[in-house]
Amino acid sequence: ISHLVTVKEDITERKRQEEKLRLWERAIDSSVNAILITDASQPGNPLIYTNPAFERITGYRQEEVLGRNCKFLLNEDTDQPDLEELRQAIHEQCEGHALLRNYRKDGSMFWNDLLIAPVRDESGKVTHFIGIQNDVTERKNYESQLEHQANYDTLTELPNRNLLQDRLNQALAYVHRHERSLAVLFIDLDYFKNINDSLGHNAGDRLLKQVAARLAGCMREGDTVSRQGGDEFVVILSDIAAEEDVTLVTRKILHIMNDPFEVEGHQLFVTCSIGVALYPKDGVDAGNLLKNADAALYRAKDQGRNNAQFYNAEMNVKALERLMLENNLRHALERNEFLLHYQPRVDLRTGEITGMEALVRWQQPELGLVPPLRFIPVAEETGLIVPLGEWVLRTACAQNKAWQLAGYKPVCVAVNLSARQFKQQDLVKVVTRILKETELDSTYLELELTESLIMQNVEATIATLTELKAIGVRFSIDDFGTGYSSLSYLKRFPIDTLKIDQSFVRNITTDPDDAAIVKTIISMAHEMRLRVIAEGVETEEQKSFLHLRHCDEMQGYFFSRPLPAEAFEALLREGRCLQMDETAAALSQRTLLLLDDEENILTSLTRLLRRDGYKILKATSASAAFDLLAEHPVGVIISDQRMPEMNGTEFLRRVKQIYPDTVRMVLSGYTDLKSVTDAINEGAVYRFLTKPWDDDLLRANIQEAFQRYELAQDNQRLSDEMASINEELNRAKRELEKRVEQKTSEAQHNVDVLQISQEMLEYLPVGVIGVGEDGLIAVANHKADELFDGEGGGPLVGCLASERLPAVMVECLAGASERRTQRLENGRNVIFWSHLMGASSGSEGRVLVIVPNEEGEG
Repeated sequence: ISHLVTVKEDITERKRQEEKLRLWERAIDSSVNAILITDASQPGNPLIYTNPAFERITGYRQEEVLGRNCKFLLNEDTDQPDLEELRQAIHEQCEGHALLRNYRKDGSMFWNDLLIAPVRDESGKVTHFIGIQNDVTERKNYESQLEHQANYDTLTELPNRNLLQDRLNQALAYVHRHERSLAVLFIDLDYFKNINDSLGHNAGDRLLKQVAARLAGCMREGDTVSRQGGDEFVVILSDIAAEEDVTLVTRKILHIMNDPFEVEGHQLFVTCSIGVALYPKDGVDAGNLLKNADAALYRAKDQGRNNAQFYNAEMNVKALERLMLENNLRHALERNEFLLHYQPRVDLRTGEITGMEALVRWQQPELGLVPPLRFIPVAEETGLIVPLGEWVLRTACAQNKAWQLAGYKPVCVAVNLSARQFKQQDLVKVVTRILKETELDSTYLELELTESLIMQNVEATIATLTELKAIGVRFSIDDFGTGYSSLSYLKRFPIDTLKIDQSFVRNITTDPDDAAIVKTIISMAHEMRLRVIAEGVETEEQKSFLHLRHCDEMQGYFFSRPLPAEAFEALLREGRCLQMDETAAALSQRTLLLLDDEENILTSLTRLLRRDGYKILKATSASAAFDLLAEHPVGVIISDQRMPEMNGTEFLRRVKQIYPDTVRMVLSGYTDLKSVTDAINEGAVYRFLTKPWDDDLLRANIQEAFQRYELAQDNQRLSDEMASINEELNRAKRELEKRVEQKTSEAQHNVDVLQISQEMLEYLPVGVIGVGEDGLIAVANHKADELFDGEGGGPLVGCLASERLPAVMVECLAGASERRTQRLENGRNVIFWSHLMGASSGSEGRVLVIVPNEEGEG
């Protein structure tokens, strides 16, 4: 019995162990981790077991791997740091842990977080190894992503500040150890904010990606290009032999930026500024090199942008000055440190003040009066230009209104708009609000825009200008001729005035190219019915030249510098005007210019020619002659050939370009046959006369020259008159065509309305009959014909009302308009009334409305 009990207990224990074993098997099979067992007693430690998770992770079935060494999972990728530690653990028959790159059956890599442990028998001998595999690929990818995000710019995929700092420190350690040099380049895109403001941040981001690609593409393999944020990039040239190498790189960068960028259908031309700092000359640590490269960058911007500057010690001083300037500028508005000066604009026909340009000045307590060229660029870069611009606009409008209330002649005030101001979404609301607050009529406000500003986003510009134009604001294009505007777009802008840039006015009396540009701008503007203002007029000669070429207005130091409000008010109070020449009288008189460096020759010629009634101007140098030409409408010029400043033919060549209508002659005792012949062939010289001269022959030649000049003037006047007449005829023709088109459109509209009305009448559930003054039925809809079916037959239109309608209805048409009832001969009861036509149209007669009376029929 005891034996049976023992056997029973053994069986029970065995069952319990078997159940425990099955539970372990189920647990191992259900594990999410791959579990594998190798035989440590066999050479190569072959696999003897793998659970289902092993197949799910590796792709290998159990029967494919049993008997094989686990190294097949490495797929020959044996250069792994943890692999040797794992082998050492197996050799020492202890626990081991490794993070390995393993490969699935399909060849794809996965990260295997592997833990192994030895399995010992009762004697402590290691018989097996058990391994637990954990697929941590997703975790490793996430960690790599975090690491990438921490070190790379998400937009451009370039290294960011963090990685740049690390690479710069490594590069510095290398060049220090090998006694080499490196360079740090700080790169900033010029006017990038304008692109963001006009085209949006998406377009700006696309541009930055293209810029990053270009920069990375022109660097060596060992160099680093990083994005610091915004539109700033930093380049590390890690190993340079000489400063000239850096110069070549900066030139290369500036060159690759010359090609346009294609962004969202726009062709963008973008330049950059570059600041350079060198190791060890400009710093031996990363912080100083970056700071000094940044200082050099600001120097590049100050030098006009689109250039590269190397750092020098003075730049830190200037960078500090700029920082102080920026800090002071941020508080200047709240401290009421700004003021406006006003420069008058003068009518070149009457000499009267017609307007003024408001110019901002900064009276800084410590720095004194800061010039606009110093603080306006800083205000633009920092965004302070927007509140400053609004203050200028409000102050100028309020001051102009105050002068009007004081009784002075109303004039227009011009205010410059910066690019940032113009791109404000609420610009129209801001201008409207300021005009309302200051109570200034919008016709006395003119907004000045530059060519480059309006050409940045043409369609958006037109939309904004049109909105402002609708409230009565005027517009002028400032610095015209310098911004490369497209004339095809210019005609679409609702502008009123062109302002000729002072760079063209400065040498207008001596430079043929400047003179031609100014004359062309004036002519073009007048053809487009625009006014023209010349800026920077400083001399009598410039004023006279512009006046004779029919420029409308001028501003400049010749009449007045920009003045504080009190001084400008004094000009208005005095009624100060510009003294104008009696141009009409001057044009009617024959004006002769004599040029000779010998005073006695000029005296002799003057004595001879005075009897012919000419207005004689004399000059002993070409520069003096040019001044006289600018001031007076000269018809004939007689010039000596041999003069110290320039010879006569060269002088007359220039005169021909600037004043092509003048008749030009040389009077000289010296003959350089080739130069004179060339000048005559070119048309620069009309006639060559020799010294000593024959008095009668000379007088006759001058008389003939004036006749030639006056004939040309008459022809020009006739041509101008014909052009004016043709323009008027074309304008009248356009107006007539527009009127005909409008009338045709109105007629077609009326026909369409009539057709619609007729169609509506046909579907009305009541009868409508229109009867003319002669009693003839002119209109009858389908319901009317239906109601009178059987009352004489046929349609009603064309019949006399007295023949087809009951007498009571004819009586109603004669004047009575109250509602009546009637039984027709066909037995139908109706209600009817009439309405006299003509109250809201040009029609005559009456309308009879007939409604079936269903209740009456019952």
